[in-house]
Amino acid sequence: MRRRITVSASLLALTLLVAIANVGSAATSSPGKEAAARRAAQQPMATDAANDAFAINDGFVTKTYNHFGNPANGILTAESWGETGWTEPGDGSVVPNNSQGVVRALKQSKVLRVAVRVELWGTDDSGDRRLATSTTVNSGTASSALVKTPEIDVRTAPCLLWTRAFVTIRWTDNWLSSVSFEMPVGYLNLDAHCSS
Repeated sequence: MRRRITVSASLLALTLLVAIANVGSAATSSPGKEAAARRAAQQPMATDAANDAFAINDGFVTKTYNHFGNPANGILTAESWGETGWTEPGDGSVVPNNSQGVVRALKQSKVLRVAVRVELWGTDDSGDRRLATSTTVNSGTASSALVKTPEIDVRTAPCLLWTRAFVTIRWTDNWLSSVSFEMPVGYLNLDAHCSS
């Protein structure tokens, strides 16, 4: 019972934060930004499982890239995390159901466009292995690009998961930079087979 109350309170707080963020962004949006946001929303992305009661972000990591090492030349921020979907099996508990890798790139300054791709990896006794790979998404004129891998079933996944993100940046001076990064630690698969 206590767990359900904690989860409900967390979901309520998250809903309020999203609502506040949407009100703030709607008040400052312009027709050009709205069109760019619509185009970004049309980018291909893996769908979330329909039976997820909620999702939790795990292992969040962020990187800032300065063009030629100087923020005056251009700035891009890239973020990656794992997103674990949870279900309610009907007995009053919640259990992890699936996980997927996510990458988002935010154009800060002097970035024409950015392309992103993400891989979800896992490790167990047999070593590291890639579990899922996303498509590549290009921001075009939108202010950001986001893509997710297909979801994996946590009941058969390794017990340690992490993402590896790939980012290609076209700067306003037409230089092209390609960078990649991964979670320095990863996140735990919380399925029951990993806790035994």
